[in-house]
Amino acid sequence: MFTVIGIAGSPRKTGNSATLLEAVLAGAAAAGECAADVVYLNDLTYRGCQACEPCTPDATCQITDDLSPVLEAVRAADIWVLATPIYFDGVSGQMKSFFDRCCHLACDGPAGKQKKQLIGPRAGGIVFSYEDNPRDDYLDVVNRLAGYLGWMGDFGKVEVLPAAKVSPSSPVTDRPELLQQARAMGEALVESLTER
Repeated sequence: MFTVIGIAGSPRKTGNSATLLEAVLAGAAAAGECAADVVYLNDLTYRGCQACEPCTPDATCQITDDLSPVLEAVRAADIWVLATPIYFDGVSGQMKSFFDRCCHLACDGPAGKQKKQLIGPRAGGIVFSYEDNPRDDYLDVVNRLAGYLGWMGDFGKVEVLPAAKVSPSSPVTDRPELLQQARAMGEALVESLTER
């Protein structure tokens, strides 16, 4: 059985990126035996990385707050699914702070040398939503997140699904092709681990 963790970076629990996240998790469940949890970052009280650096010798974030159990859960998860809206040409602040706190998963030793801390094969997917027409620069932002996953562990090819031209007044629920693509992403994530 695979463990799947969904990280929702939007303040809207029923917004476009969260809806896409749920579709990805449904696809993963349909593809195989999965235990999935969703974390809504906006529900948590946590700080971003404080550059305290005690994490580098033992690969554990030393800050204790609501994000601490999430960091343990992502360490154990086989599949990560990240969902974020694009705000001011970047991922949400919640998602950025989450990633900053994951730095202990990508480095080792007092010099902070890069070293993957997640052992074994993993799979990762990122869904992101925005109101504009399709934009390559937004894809670049999200591909950076995919690269960060590669710093932490063996995620193979990270699946990415952009959802352009969606908003509260033009929701992703009116775009069945996007929801189908999200479900297909979930299935592909499970299949990629099954084949490795």
